[in-house]
Amino acid sequence: MRLLVLLVSALGLLACEEAEKTRERKKIESTVDFVAQGRAEMSAGRPESAVREFKSAISASPEDVSLYLLLAEAYHAAGNEAGATLTLKQAESISGVKDPSIRRQRAEMLLKMHQVKAATAELISMRDEDLLTDPEVLDLCRLLAHSGKINEAFKTLERIQLRTPDDAEAKTMEAEILFLKGDVLLAARLMDRLLAETPSLTSARLLRARYFLNERQLAQAEQDVSMVDPKDAKRTDVVSLRARVLNELGRSDEAASLLERLIDEDPKNAETLGLLAETRLLQGKGGDAQVLVDQILAMEPRWPRALYVRGRAFEQQDRLDEALSDYQSALLADSAFVPALKRIWRIQDQKGNKAEAIDTLELLFFQNDIDSAEKVQLARYYAETWANVERGQKLINEALAKDPKNPEYLKIRAKLAKGNVGKKKSQGGGIQIIRGGKR
Repeated sequence: MRLLVLLVSALGLLACEEAEKTRERKKIESTVDFVAQGRAEMSAGRPESAVREFKSAISASPEDVSLYLLLAEAYHAAGNEAGATLTLKQAESISGVKDPSIRRQRAEMLLKMHQVKAATAELISMRDEDLLTDPEVLDLCRLLAHSGKINEAFKTLERIQLRTPDDAEAKTMEAEILFLKGDVLLAARLMDRLLAETPSLTSARLLRARYFLNERQLAQAEQDVSMVDPKDAKRTDVVSLRARVLNELGRSDEAASLLERLIDEDPKNAETLGLLAETRLLQGKGGDAQVLVDQILAMEPRWPRALYVRGRAFEQQDRLDEALSDYQSALLADSAFVPALKRIWRIQDQKGNKAEAIDTLELLFFQNDIDSAEKVQLARYYAETWANVERGQKLINEALAKDPKNPEYLKIRAKLAKGNVGKKKSQGGGIQIIRGGKR
């Protein structure tokens, strides 16, 4: 009898275990189904439907942190930034901020959402715990340098350079940081040396091409981007930079052909679509550009380049207030989106808002994203207002070194010299307020 009771109990336990396994299997299967359906909805451009599927997956497996990241991405694609941010916080609380893979995904998601400060903070935390790979260290260096934290960028770079002093990618990053710091001569020498030693170093080749592009030395920019190692020639960043150079050279048809091939391979890449929309605008195909902009904003409602292209279209129609609104929206999505800043100061100038135009140009100056023509314009403003005269003299002297007999440059230098004399005479007469200092 006792043996029978034990046998029945054992069978009962086995039945319970089997039922539990069946429930667990069904839970996994349903989670997989919800995720698969959610991904399908995302691919079809229906992020709101994907949100519902990923929520169902979370209900089935609430302890799986990766599901929260999928949900955050769907919220972001649907334009619900608040929902995306809240979901990321939920993922953080569930993971206990310990799983490096989840933290990496969270940083990537934050960057997609253009939340650069939050992504940088996540990567800094991982750096301090020695959890970053060398490529991730370099990515962090770039984020720090572009946000103005030059010293911290150099300090972070030391984590690679102290271990491998001759690392070519780290040396390229050093040159990029030097550029952003304003040490252009040092950066240029380092880039030239790197490319002399390793002509196939794509990162250095692209960095120098971007420098030439910013300085309007377009033939040199095209030469560098054309000399990229063949194995990297079809990379998205390489093709995109080449298309930008071709657009600046007035060869938009060639740029469009390059971008179309990229889009054939990745039809949902918002940045490539944005570049093609910009190219269509340069080709005089405003209707095609608008179709592309609408396509991007349906996928990414706050994508900076799409907003920028729409703003350019408004600007071409002399609808300056609407253009300015779109440029400012692009900056709200990405505060360092340089193309928008480069259009904003021009509209501010057209409207007679000289002080605001100076502020915008100074922002480009301190980010080291200012080109030669903009440096001259900033010097001209300083000559007209007698603000930051010494900086203005440095800027115009730099321009005169390239074009010593330019009559406009000589006129600006003369005005700045008078401003410097007037400034010295005014000193000692109470508190002097000079606007336009570094922020």
